Amino acid sequence: MRLVSNDISLRTAKVTAVFCALAAAVYGAAQAEPSPLVALFFSFGPLLAVILWLQKDARRTGVGSVLDLGYFLLAAWPIVIPWYAFKTRGRAGWRLLLGLFTLISSAYLGWLTAAWVIYGVRYASWYFRVGT
Repeated sequence: MRLVSNDISLRTAKVTAVFCALAAAVYGAAQAEPSPLVALFFSFGPLLAVILWLQKDARRTGVGSVLDLGYFLLAAWPIVIPWYAFKTRGRAGWRLLLGLFTLISSAYLGWLTAAWVIYGVRYASWYFRVGT
């Protein structure tokens, strides 16, 4: 009996990434540190969703001839994902590569965006308060 299905769509990976980005942005805006379990989910949730989608796409394209592609992707994803993107999409693989790396780093990008917005608002309020 199989408990985890790796039949995941790219839409599911995008939803996971957006959720992690928004939740990390809330933590960044509140200037709170997430619990270790939540931080682990922010780091590995989007990565695992992308890896599961890549496994499904590799079956479709027939490129992933590695016996355990999922573990191989998890262990060496910064190297394997660019290779896979260019192997399956050719010169247009940079779009897939950029999209997948954006999904993987979505939580960090969400936190960084919220932190910069908060910084900008505080700096603007300080600047206009000092000038009066």
